[in-house]
Amino acid sequence: MSRIIGRLGANIRFFRQMKGMTQEMLSELVDVSSSYIGYLERGKKKPSLDLLEKISDVLEVEPSTLIGSSERPVNIELKKLITLLSDKEPEHIKFL
Repeated sequence: MSRIIGRLGANIRFFRQMKGMTQEMLSELVDVSSSYIGYLERGKKKPSLDLLEKISDVLEVEPSTLIGSSERPVNIELKKLITLLSDKEPEHIKFL
């Protein structure tokens, strides 16, 4: 498994759980099977760019956030903050 695919899967799982969603819920919203979501999260399958876009839209994060940075380890607190701010209006984010 490549590092990018493994990181992508872990990030999909993280943001899905932060939204309180099951694999089944996510799979229905992006129109794939729940087992396929499981394969993605375990890094066993690679999503198409269209599917990556659908998943990022549902999870309300940028596709680049799901892919993550290869330059440094992922900061779990930063991920939580991104999730909390993802549905806020720009003026509220600026205020914070």
